[in-house]
Amino acid sequence: AVLGLAPAWANAPRRPPAPARQRHVYPHPAATEAELGYRQANLKPPTSLGDSLYRATPNIRSANLSPLFGAGTSPVTSVAPGADGHGGLGAFGGREGVRNLALFDSPGGLAASIESLDQPYGRRQTREAYFASAVYDLFPSLQLGLDGVYTRTVANRGYDVFAADLALGAGSPFNPFGQDIIVSLNETAAQLGENYSKAQLDLYSVVAGLLVKLPADWRLALDSQLTRNVARYRGLAGADRTRWQQLVDSGLYNPLRDTQVYGPPQVFYERVLTYFGRKDQFTALGDYQTFDGAIRLTNQSLPLPTGIATIAVGGDYRHTQLEDYVSAARFADDSLAAPAVQWNGRTLERLSAFGEFQAPLFPTARLPRWLRNIETDLAVRYVSSSIAKESNVAPTYGLKIDFAGGLSARASFTTASRYPISAMSHAVISGSGGGPSVTYAQIYDPRRGNEQYLAIVKEDVSPNIATESAVTQTGGLIFQRGETHRFRAALDFVDTRKTNELFFLQPQDAINLTTLFPGRLTRTSLAPGDPHPVGRITELLTGLVNASWRHSQNWTGSLDYAWNQCAGGTLELYGRLVYFQRYDLQLLATSPIVDELAAPDLNDPQLMRWRGNFGASWSNADYGFGFDGHYYDARTLPAGDWPLQGSHLIAAHWQYDVHVRRDLGRWLLGPNSRYGLSAQLRINNIFTADFPRYAASSSGSGVQAYGDWRGRTYSLSLTASF
Repeated sequence: AVLGLAPAWANAPRRPPAPARQRHVYPHPAATEAELGYRQANLKPPTSLGDSLYRATPNIRSANLSPLFGAGTSPVTSVAPGADGHGGLGAFGGREGVRNLALFDSPGGLAASIESLDQPYGRRQTREAYFASAVYDLFPSLQLGLDGVYTRTVANRGYDVFAADLALGAGSPFNPFGQDIIVSLNETAAQLGENYSKAQLDLYSVVAGLLVKLPADWRLALDSQLTRNVARYRGLAGADRTRWQQLVDSGLYNPLRDTQVYGPPQVFYERVLTYFGRKDQFTALGDYQTFDGAIRLTNQSLPLPTGIATIAVGGDYRHTQLEDYVSAARFADDSLAAPAVQWNGRTLERLSAFGEFQAPLFPTARLPRWLRNIETDLAVRYVSSSIAKESNVAPTYGLKIDFAGGLSARASFTTASRYPISAMSHAVISGSGGGPSVTYAQIYDPRRGNEQYLAIVKEDVSPNIATESAVTQTGGLIFQRGETHRFRAALDFVDTRKTNELFFLQPQDAINLTTLFPGRLTRTSLAPGDPHPVGRITELLTGLVNASWRHSQNWTGSLDYAWNQCAGGTLELYGRLVYFQRYDLQLLATSPIVDELAAPDLNDPQLMRWRGNFGASWSNADYGFGFDGHYYDARTLPAGDWPLQGSHLIAAHWQYDVHVRRDLGRWLLGPNSRYGLSAQLRINNIFTADFPRYAASSSGSGVQAYGDWRGRTYSLSLTASF
């Protein structure tokens, strides 16, 4: 009974208390809510007593919000921790008006639910890779190369947690309240184990290359690559709410027990749970194959009247194919839980031709003394594709001028077109559906007083997306000089203009921008006594969309210094700084242009006015040490976030890392060994700097994470050379 075997509920009104399920805590690469406590520090009850609340033990409310314990009493209560569901009204003694706000504690170390203590901030995965490479000179002018790679990655998020609102009639033998009630609870499939739902990703790749050395330093290269990616999944697709309710109505499922302690009955596994594909079998989600072939003719020392030039011409061919796929959810007896969804594969062929030419514009001897070189770079690529939207021509122009004394100026003009990878995603032939397991996100609802709660999130996998076009212009200066003391400074200005820019509409953006992207929200009807104008959001549709227009300008600066004879080693100092001068975005042709830096309407954690990193290190052949610093500027929030945040911005954040390296080869391999071995210890966020507060974080953490969720982390790496 502890692990969900058939209980005595159907045969007797009571059963003796079962022992509590033991909780085992295992170390995981991904930190969990139990370790960090982010959500626990921000837990709040819903504003309406009629709202669902899925927490540690089941929360109960009367169906019409009438008093549960007599006239004038509260309409809500909750199951006491450890209760087995058979204590009658006495089991709720002292719990009038008490709702359980604690997070659900699954029987293992990880659970895929934002309402669980075991929710991972990240993901747990294991990966193994095998590779081989060989290069052979068949003749002095002919070289052959062959590479092979195989990798397997297995990822899982722990136990699946299913939330449900179950109606318990007044006449049910489990119901001690004498009236219809609604029970909001979390349930797990403990019998299946923590690692039951998992993805398996296999990659196979073979590369063959041929290099022919021709007279006058010409090179002819031919290469091809055959790659296959196969994604498989085994796991739960959900829990059928209709069948679940039928178990309650027939007395086979008692919802008034502590579901953390007492597992579900066996019939829950047999009749309610739906399995992705088939029970205990891996199902292929995608079988993606690519063949690439290329031919290139190059010369890196082509003599011209103006100097030595570099030229490259060639062509590429790519054939990609995604196999058909059937999405189906089945019960344990192999019967379909819903009509199977057929997805069709895609085949895409792309042929491109390219050429690039780099050369000095004037002979060095004819330049004045203060001018060392003027070099240009011209390149163009033409892409012809079986998808008309992907066909394009992309030219690039570059210019670099070297002055005396180490100063250089550079500029470029680049065009680009990008058709989204989703063009190769599944296309729906019939029906509707999503991927394995249901994803929930923490949202806040402006139309309900910025109330925070969970909603189901699905991705629009068949969007009507246009090709993104971009024009980027850059200009910059470089100053570098010195040998023992090497110094380099660079400053670049980048201007980018895009049309039909691709961006991913996040769950909260879909809510805030519902007037621009309608039809992406599904709400419930208003519950009795709910003071808000609309019901809760139950489902959100996210996915790729096109922004009409974007114009951004940013400056990038860098400083590098190296002293090659510092105490028998090399001292290095560096700094990088990025400043966004403007970032104007127009989402739709009919919507206003928005300054996403000063008054944004999107939540983009990557977009801030300043960002920088800096550091220093010293090393020689035997050992080394150093530190790195990171700076993330304050980020202005959309106006709708201000009431919840209590501010118009997310505060700035600083982080510092340190590292040490030691050569081990001389100790373990001897001073004259041809092989090498070194070790490095790195500590990130050594001062455990707290992440800045972000109340509307979709993770429910209440913070904006700029690094590993655990704060200070340690890593040890070994490097062998041979």
